[in-house]
Amino acid sequence: MAKRGSAFSVIALGLGGLFPACGAIAHHAANVYFDVSRVIEIRGVITEVKWQNPHIGFSLRGRAAGGEEILWEIESNSVSTLSRLGITADQLQVGDVVTVAGWPPKQAGNRMSGNHVLLPDGREIVLRGSGTRHFLEGSDQRISVADVEGLDTGDATALGLFRVWSTITGDPAQDRLWEASYPLTEAARSAQATWDPLRDNPAIDCEPKGMPGIINPPYPMEFIDQGAVILQHQEEFDSVRTIYMDPEAAPSDPQPSLLGHSVGRWAGGTLVVETTHVNWPYFDSRGVPQSEQARFEERFTVSANGKRLNYTLEVEDPQTFTEPVRLDRFWLWIPGRQVRPYNCTPL
Repeated sequence: MAKRGSAFSVIALGLGGLFPACGAIAHHAANVYFDVSRVIEIRGVITEVKWQNPHIGFSLRGRAAGGEEILWEIESNSVSTLSRLGITADQLQVGDVVTVAGWPPKQAGNRMSGNHVLLPDGREIVLRGSGTRHFLEGSDQRISVADVEGLDTGDATALGLFRVWSTITGDPAQDRLWEASYPLTEAARSAQATWDPLRDNPAIDCEPKGMPGIINPPYPMEFIDQGAVILQHQEEFDSVRTIYMDPEAAPSDPQPSLLGHSVGRWAGGTLVVETTHVNWPYFDSRGVPQSEQARFEERFTVSANGKRLNYTLEVEDPQTFTEPVRLDRFWLWIPGRQVRPYNCTPL
């Protein structure tokens, strides 16, 4: 049974011709660039599909109220996320007439963050969120934290740290790393106030993130034991971080880098990692700065039932924070999950 969208929805075919095209926007938080308080709908013919990380994209040719042709550029979730939801590129076919619901741009441009696609055969694809449909009744099935922790996986306690760990996107129960506010110094507050996500964000155009931003992506990551070192392999940006377990084998004069210099030790069953020499300029995804004086202490602890990897991060940076900051999150073990090639390509 068909239904209308939210009370904020509008048919947007008449809007596109008013805006000149804006430049491509790569890996970002949607609410920075799109108005997530409104949902618009556009209808047209798919003319091109780009199935790539960090965001898929497709072009939609429609018409405005006056009859003039409009070309909309739609971007949405990543291939990494969509493939794990069972959504594949062949569901968006060039030549299909579809209706798309999503968020309009904050700035001028015929762009949309596409969340829902109504296909010619009446099926709806939900590209973002918990799976709740916009055009039809009900929800697509999404795996939740409770589903994963309820799986009968046998005895997972003996598996330890060295496996693939996942984030459950779309579930409010999935804890994420960042907090709403921090005890910032005046200098840090001033720096954040002047931050422009379009101008200043180094993650645009598929430039890899640094520490600690790389800890919080929604994609799987794996710990690999190589004896003298432990590798932390993140799917996002195909990033590999080296944790030196033998201080004698670690570089004696480490140079500043995006991921810094990390030395690990075991405290019972907890991997404790101390990291310095990070030259990534931002603490979080909202422009909170960090300096090369920042020191990070991380603790990775597998839960008693072996299904959850609990994580805490304590940060000291006197140029940014007036006191140490402590954050936490967790990952879950989903048997069969793998870290896949990311192959980031800007839209």
